[in-house]
Amino acid sequence: MLDSIRGAMKGVVIWVFVALLILAFALWQVPALQSFTQSSAIRVGDQGVPSSVILNEFNRAMTNQRIQSEGAFTREDAIAAGLPGQIVQSLATRSLVSQEAQKMGLAMPRSLVKQFLDNDERFQNPRTGEFDLQVLTQILQTYQMSVKTFEEQMRENFLREQLLTSVQGGGFVATPFTDALLLREIERREISYLTMTEEMAGIPEEPTPEKLRQFYEENPQSFTAPEYRSFTVVSMRESDFKEGLEAPEEELKRLYDIQKDRVYDKPERRTLYQITYDTEAAAQGAVASLNQATPFEAVAEEKGLSLDAVTFTDVTKEDLLDPAVAEAAFDPAIGEGGVSAPVKGLFGWTVIQIAAVTAPETQTFEDVREELENAYLEQDTQKRLYDAIDAIEEARDSGADLVAAAEAAGLTAQTFGPVDSFSFAPGGAIINGIDGETLGEAFRLEEGEESEAEEYADKDGYYFVAVNEITPPTLTPFETAEADVEARWRIDERSRRIARAVKQVEDALAAGATIDEAAAPFNAEPVTETVTRQSKTGDFSSTLVTELFRAEKGAAVSGAAATGDEQTVLVVNEIDFNRIAIGPGQEIAFKQYVGAQLDQEYVDAYLTALQDDYNVRIDQEQIDALFTNQQ
Repeated sequence: MLDSIRGAMKGVVIWVFVALLILAFALWQVPALQSFTQSSAIRVGDQGVPSSVILNEFNRAMTNQRIQSEGAFTREDAIAAGLPGQIVQSLATRSLVSQEAQKMGLAMPRSLVKQFLDNDERFQNPRTGEFDLQVLTQILQTYQMSVKTFEEQMRENFLREQLLTSVQGGGFVATPFTDALLLREIERREISYLTMTEEMAGIPEEPTPEKLRQFYEENPQSFTAPEYRSFTVVSMRESDFKEGLEAPEEELKRLYDIQKDRVYDKPERRTLYQITYDTEAAAQGAVASLNQATPFEAVAEEKGLSLDAVTFTDVTKEDLLDPAVAEAAFDPAIGEGGVSAPVKGLFGWTVIQIAAVTAPETQTFEDVREELENAYLEQDTQKRLYDAIDAIEEARDSGADLVAAAEAAGLTAQTFGPVDSFSFAPGGAIINGIDGETLGEAFRLEEGEESEAEEYADKDGYYFVAVNEITPPTLTPFETAEADVEARWRIDERSRRIARAVKQVEDALAAGATIDEAAAPFNAEPVTETVTRQSKTGDFSSTLVTELFRAEKGAAVSGAAATGDEQTVLVVNEIDFNRIAIGPGQEIAFKQYVGAQLDQEYVDAYLTALQDDYNVRIDQEQIDALFTNQQ
């Protein structure tokens, strides 16, 4: 938590405290989750999120980013920034919390949504300060949401917020705790230091055969080859078992027909201008002006509105909140450029002009056949996979080794090795084709031992491992390792010379000399500067920075410099705290920030527990394909 706190601090005295809005639906709205299916890209408990929902959320998030960047944000930018992963994590987390809220019997009335809309300034007319239907409609249209979907998502958001709020500690944090953190962050120290280089440490020795032999014998671990293993792997991925399977054409068409209206039909869309008047007479006057070729922009300006404020781009009939207005806007008799008669709606008399019409589109059966086939065959694919596992286990129960058992199941076993635990062969060449999970299992088993069927972490299959041979760590003969021995001896000799010089400085300081006096024999001048925990101390290693802030005033500490074999000796001259730079308001903001961080840690721990309870599964291969192939 301290790292995240320090990351939020600018310099020593400025903090940027960002209040995250849980109900920021414009980016993270969550659809009503579909029933669990084997084809779901995200699976949480018995519910799933299909690829189409992930794509919709990705597109809405892209819209949000484009608005914020004024159009300078592409699909490639979004993928490079990791947006797909954020979408997946957000959907999975919100599904967790929603299911847990439902399990606990939490409920939210529709009136709460209305209250939220009335009070949230994002949906208010800037002139009147009251809820404005046109503002809401524009927002929903921008993010391609229907009214029904919006209401469902808002109620789900309130449920999630209610549950997560009960987990948090309300932002409370004890004052002594924040005081200690604050002092730690604003502490500053004046130090004087000397960096000891190889040139300052004297003339290097030259190795003799006797010294090299002694160094070799005293450091056998440096010249010992690691443990190597040879092992056999049978890998079974779900995709390996699809060959030869066929989905009945009539069944695929039946599945297509079931989903056609909801998933594959894209309704007619229209771009329109819309203004609502209090009286029919005013609306009739606007219609008359429009029929006389007055631009809609001019009509809007008469009402104090810009053209953008009354434009609804590429909306469906369902996107329009007022049923009467929706019927008029999508009247087949009114084409591009046409003007409707005044419509008596929920909020007054509305005038509509059609700017553009996009005909309805339908993804044909042929367009989505492959997607339907993959979903249909997944159950049969898994059955084949489990049958293969059973066949291997039955063969092994009869005394067959893993290779023979794999052959009996119609599979091929692969043998790797000798290889170390990092996939390197003797001599240093890396062995390709070994995944980390099977390698880890091979180094867990004993020689001659075979694993049970182990599931891959991505839940996309299983594997068996059998360890054939283990070669224990072996000391390389001196004659073979002589060149390496000499190189390591020279490194060690250099470190020993620098260490002797550092001790000479430390002994002088301990005897009462100043650091300037201790540095004199080396013809060097110490550097004096003031540092804080946020300073970019490029001459020190992170370990030495930690030590210098632990030391008392007047104490000397030493440690590795930032790079190479150099060592640094420093003395702490002064310690103070720049409290004058911290205003009362900033102390309060810092305390609030720490409280928010603690609350977030409570929530993170709670969500981690829920992930275990609901067995969150993410089909990364399906998601990767989604953002690789979708254009």
